[in-house]
Amino acid sequence: MRQSLAIILLHLFIVSACASAPDLQPAEALLPTATTAPSTPPEPLPSPTYQPSPTASPARVAQAALPVSDVVAEPALPSPTPTPMTVPGIIPTPTPRLPGTPPRVGLQIGHLRSNELPDEQAHLRTSTGARWNGITEAQVNEAIAVRVRDILTAAGVEVDLLPATVPPSYDADAFVAIHADGSVEGARGWKIATPWRTSAASRMLLEAVASTYGVITGLPEDRNGITINMRGYYVFNYRRHTHAIARTTPAIIVETGFLTNAADREIIVARPDLAARGIAEGILKYLNQRDPNDGAALLPPEWPILYTRVETVVRAGPSDTARALANAPADSRVFVFNQQDDWYEAMVRVGDKRFIGWVRADQTRPATPEETPSAQPAEPPATNP
Repeated sequence: MRQSLAIILLHLFIVSACASAPDLQPAEALLPTATTAPSTPPEPLPSPTYQPSPTASPARVAQAALPVSDVVAEPALPSPTPTPMTVPGIIPTPTPRLPGTPPRVGLQIGHLRSNELPDEQAHLRTSTGARWNGITEAQVNEAIAVRVRDILTAAGVEVDLLPATVPPSYDADAFVAIHADGSVEGARGWKIATPWRTSAASRMLLEAVASTYGVITGLPEDRNGITINMRGYYVFNYRRHTHAIARTTPAIIVETGFLTNAADREIIVARPDLAARGIAEGILKYLNQRDPNDGAALLPPEWPILYTRVETVVRAGPSDTARALANAPADSRVFVFNQQDDWYEAMVRVGDKRFIGWVRADQTRPATPEETPSAQPAEPPATNP
């Protein structure tokens, strides 16, 4: 009887294993596939289980485009050093982690399953990103994100691999949205942006990844290429959306290169390992340099709504010699996002147009009681670059 029961159980195990085996081509059977790394957070994430796109394995993306060069061995990366959670005189982290808890990073695969975005982001469901020669941006983003995940998990970091939809108020030690660009004008290069309201931690994360990505990939930086769509990325907009990062989650969006540029494709399509190293080493640099006890660094600034006091020039940079973008008459509404010295970075309404740039702080004034009720926090509409 026991022998018969053992045979039955063995038969069921074989059938179950066969039924769950992935449908891979022989050439891909030994290659890494885009599956979620094990994660044991204190509480389960309120999000659907990540499912890889069947057409977006790193092998298929590379084979469909350019010949893949010999893979360079990747050096072992240092694991972030644990730090005690409480230090006298330092504001505690708004979302405390238990001592010894490994850092947690969210990697979003830009445009992946955007058709499944929740109703609050329904207007972005048709946003599928750039394309080239039958390859979608989501495929390229996924091939890179999977490799970033593998490097981070090998260094002891917990990683959530996320599609276009993120969990409500997503809370992590860092969030990186991975995208690729497209253009009909031959543009190329990478760029990184933070949310409009930028915390000190988000700026540190941006600087860390910017310091490694170009060096490792050899790609040029697309200077002055940051767009309203990047800084107004829908996942950053916790004021408008439930499915967005938490206010205290340091976040950046990385445009890894132009899918429409042959030189950029040599890296982001044919060599996603290099693009991944450029991002992963920057994330690890940030995790090693940050002070996890400094909760104040996680808090984005809150600015009152201002108005121009006199006719004001909106400039491309915080300098009187920077390029003029617009002349804003007195009493133009100013929505501030950042400050550098005596300058505000802001969105300024001039008639029915909006200009993003810098204005002198001494040329602004607080809203009057009559102006305040109509002054809503009006960041640019949520977008998906």
